[in-house]
Amino acid sequence: MERKWIFIIAALALFFVIGATSFYVFGKKADTVSSDELPAIMSDSIASLYFSTTADQDMNRDGLSYVAFIDKKGNTKLWEMDGLELGTIHQEGDSFFMEDRNNVYIIDDNETKQFKADIEEHTGEVTGYKDGKFFSVYNSGFTDKNDYASNIRIGDSSGFETAHIPYYMHMSGMSEDEITFIAGDEETISLYKTPLQKDIHIEEIVSLGEIGDRLGLSPILIEDGHYYMLISDTQKLTSDLYRINGETKKTDVYPFLTYKDADDYRVRVPYNLRNAATISNGVFHYVDGAGDVHGFDFTTEQILPVIALEGASKGSMKLNEQTYFKGGNLHFFRYNKSIEAYSIDTYDLLSGELIDELPVHGLGQMFNYVNSKKKRVASYDFLVK
Repeated sequence: MERKWIFIIAALALFFVIGATSFYVFGKKADTVSSDELPAIMSDSIASLYFSTTADQDMNRDGLSYVAFIDKKGNTKLWEMDGLELGTIHQEGDSFFMEDRNNVYIIDDNETKQFKADIEEHTGEVTGYKDGKFFSVYNSGFTDKNDYASNIRIGDSSGFETAHIPYYMHMSGMSEDEITFIAGDEETISLYKTPLQKDIHIEEIVSLGEIGDRLGLSPILIEDGHYYMLISDTQKLTSDLYRINGETKKTDVYPFLTYKDADDYRVRVPYNLRNAATISNGVFHYVDGAGDVHGFDFTTEQILPVIALEGASKGSMKLNEQTYFKGGNLHFFRYNKSIEAYSIDTYDLLSGELIDELPVHGLGQMFNYVNSKKKRVASYDFLVK
């Protein structure tokens, strides 16, 4: 009998040792930085990523989000917040904007300020900046009056307030002066704009007719008085480029992409609609969810050769890929199987060549901790200085 109890006690002891070790490895809280450390970390970073749980994982207000600041050596520092699906980050000069469901955080040269939001949000949309103020838009949902609202948090290091756009946004974009979006009813859609200011003044730019089976695949871009966007037709399995003259309202439509089947279409939905396209000097570039970069020259009306991003996921399961266009380059965040680590790859859009590869370290502890909470975070935003 004594030997039996000794065996049971020994087995229990072994169980607790294994359990404690497993918690330490898989349940250890990710190492995060304090608000006092953020200004120096933000200043030293060359890139930033936003990760969050989805809205359905935040039903009990226990969702998580992280901003990962990456330095020139690829080392990562993590800042933890509450969850916000499709949340955004934005940098303007020495000021850095972060957000979660209930709060806005502003980092500047000297300090980090936290502001409690007027309204709780669950789905981000797009963020921009004008005249010293950040503007962050959300697909907020229906109001008590059964009207739809897309709220805007507007503010700076002195505080934030909330304005409202009474539409669900099918697509959106933000320039230096205005928010642009596509909205409508069950039958038709239109392109609208409103100035970047507290007082909302919505103006219809042009009607785009029946909505049909059309879905947006890019941000709404503006260059030289024209609006550019990529819109798919899920019935025809095609995507067309739209160019709209903001003054004359003339709308030109260019056939651009054709999909093999519905599965091919789903695989090629972009990693992040906000960062899926850019336009410069009349040349449009768009990166799809299979890592193919498509181009179109509006001057010659010619489709450009495809640039294939190395190591991009080709199936429906993505590995936190994100893209960011800047200065004639495309930055691609991906899991690099050859080095068993994440990396930021940089491509020259003119030549299509891979010109830089930066391994990224330190994200594993975040994924392990979130998994130990029986949750999952996905990447939702990416920027490179």
